Amino acid sequence: MPASVSSETHTDEALAIEPVQITREDIIRCRFSSWYGRFRDATFKSRVIPLPKEFIDYLNADGIYLPNEGQAQAARLMEPDSDEEDALDDFDTDGNETEEQSNAPSFPEVEDAIRDAVSEYEGAVFPKLNWSSPRDAAWITATQSLKCTNAFDIYLLLKSSDFINHDLSHAYDECTDGQHYDSDQSYELVLRKWYDLHPSMEYRCFVRNREIIGISQRDINYYEFLADMKEELETTIHEFFEDRVRDQFEGDNYVFDVYILQNRRTVKLVDFNPFSPTTDGLLYEWSELYQISPDDNNAEIRIITSQIEANMRARCAPSFSSNMVPKDVVDLSNGQTIAQFAEDFHKAMAGQTVEDSSDEDDEPFVQK
Repeated sequence: MPASVSSETHTDEALAIEPVQITREDIIRCRFSSWYGRFRDATFKSRVIPLPKEFIDYLNADGIYLPNEGQAQAARLMEPDSDEEDALDDFDTDGNETEEQSNAPSFPEVEDAIRDAVSEYEGAVFPKLNWSSPRDAAWITATQSLKCTNAFDIYLLLKSSDFINHDLSHAYDECTDGQHYDSDQSYELVLRKWYDLHPSMEYRCFVRNREIIGISQRDINYYEFLADMKEELETTIHEFFEDRVRDQFEGDNYVFDVYILQNRRTVKLVDFNPFSPTTDGLLYEWSELYQISPDDNNAEIRIITSQIEANMRARCAPSFSSNMVPKDVVDLSNGQTIAQFAEDFHKAMAGQTVEDSSDEDDEPFVQK
């Protein structure tokens, strides 16, 4: 996703090899609303919802307060003190609102737009902000995906994601012509129609000087059948680039993601990303990408070639750690396994009593 934090670590030496200079304009071109109008017929149905400053303040605020819609009650991810346990109902004994109730977010226009989009898109949407989706927070949802059916789902993902924080505070950090945010910087919630896509058909394409210099499989699992399809997939992607992307997108250096439909001939544009290490290089190192000349005419499509390779890359993938989830969530986990914590967390959000499960056997956690 655009301007999201890379899941790979790159050395200072690698990044020093002929990097492309990234400007604020390069970042702005990758903003969803900057390109969606030109590529509407080549991408998935989407709705753009302008966000008020108060909503951005809510996303930046400490603590996680969530709307009532979608769950039994609003939730704040903090373990209550014993003195607070009597205040877990909507109102205390004096008839006053509890802190959770009074701090529950209320953005009627945004929530109305969310309901309209969910209805229009047959019951489920995929959320993102200007550039990034909250895919690093997918583990926190009941489905462990970005499939959302109401405002509660969307707010929870946005509040829990470091990638969203990157959009809000760090999108211009790598720009050579200024890293500051303009006071009139606007933000948008993008809701895309949810489709059950097969991850083997998602690919990331790296463009330098308006030429594709590399293509990478996005999902790091091994799919045996891809080896026989590799050349056909490469041809399909290049034809799509020549026909729909090269002359329509304004930048010279960028990254774009595509999804190839089952017929192997139809391509859907997914997103644009900056040509920068803030975009995950996946099966490429950025040191390689900086060294590839657009004049070579030998762009390589890379796929996972064995289960051994997939296992090795999976071991290097991000895991449940303090740099991937909010601090108050880590505090709440209290040393549990992810499976235990996720179960307790969802019970807590639904207003259920969580019993001590410290004596139970650990359950495996599967990231989908």
